[in-house]
Amino acid sequence: MENTKNQNKTAGNIKIGLILCAAVTLIFAITIVKLKQGSLLQGYDHVLRQNLVEKNEEKK
Repeated sequence: MENTKNQNKTAGNIKIGLILCAAVTLIFAITIVKLKQGSLLQGYDHVLRQNLVEKNEEKK
């Protein structure tokens, strides 16, 4: 009886470990993809960006 409980705990721990591993891998993969597309990412840093100025000048 006690052996069955230990096996159930072990199986549950393995499942949780796999789920956590999958989540970490997914987040890591998303981060790598976003970093590779770094030229497309622009943060809000309170600085005038040249590409915005160029777009506004083209519209005039």
